[in-house]
Amino acid sequence: MKRSTIIVACVTLLAVGIAAAPFTARTTRAGKSQIMVHCPNGNQPAFVTPVRDTIAVGDSIVWRMTGQVTSDSLVISLKNPNQAWPFSGPMPRGTTSAQTGEARVKGTYGYNVHLQCRVPGGGSQPVTIDPDIIIE
Repeated sequence: MKRSTIIVACVTLLAVGIAAAPFTARTTRAGKSQIMVHCPNGNQPAFVTPVRDTIAVGDSIVWRMTGQVTSDSLVISLKNPNQAWPFSGPMPRGTTSAQTGEARVKGTYGYNVHLQCRVPGGGSQPVTIDPDIIIE
């Protein structure tokens, strides 16, 4: 009886962890973390997944447009202009993707993803999304 209770508890914890996975990501070895960027779609506002990304010093991040969206531009900037950019190289810019250099400084960094998303019928609208990066 105890063994089946433990198995059920483990499966429940695993299911809860999987359900929470889109909101927080963690890169476990030196490498590239990926953040997916979504333009507004119908009544759904623009968003990124994961909203909070935890990486290690030495890792980099790639931002990619995803789904049925098209963006004219993708620009990453820090929310706090007094905070130094924690990655090697400049702040990323791109059309459908952008990438940082290696993370150099530990800390929590609020950043903005700026987009020009196309709208049905032509034209575009500026969009800003404000997630966080944690470098450990």
